[in-house]
Amino acid sequence: MSKEANALMTQTPDRRNHIRKVGQGLVVLIDGRVHPVVDISIAGISFQAAGHTVGTKVSLKIARISDINDCIGGTITIKSAGDTTTRGEFLPTMPLLRYIIGHIGEATGTKPAYFKE
Repeated sequence: MSKEANALMTQTPDRRNHIRKVGQGLVVLIDGRVHPVVDISIAGISFQAAGHTVGTKVSLKIARISDINDCIGGTITIKSAGDTTTRGEFLPTMPLLRYIIGHIGEATGTKPAYFKE
């Protein structure tokens, strides 16, 4: 098989409905373990962890590394689980969405217009 044909076969289109942003500065807390966040959106999260089963629901907390007490609880449904990375889809709540949108605003240097001062 040619390199071009192989490259076409291995490329998969991004099917995400929401733009994922850098998870820098965030961690996921599950059962007393800390996992670095790879990226996050209002729809889901990707973090460094192994051993999860696709389809299961997992309770977690998302926290800032700089202040672990600045956190929000949530639940995800595991969508993919690899050797080093787990991806989950949020069961959204308003407090969770506000936390994520606030983080994305800080990461991008913008303030969402609908946040009241």
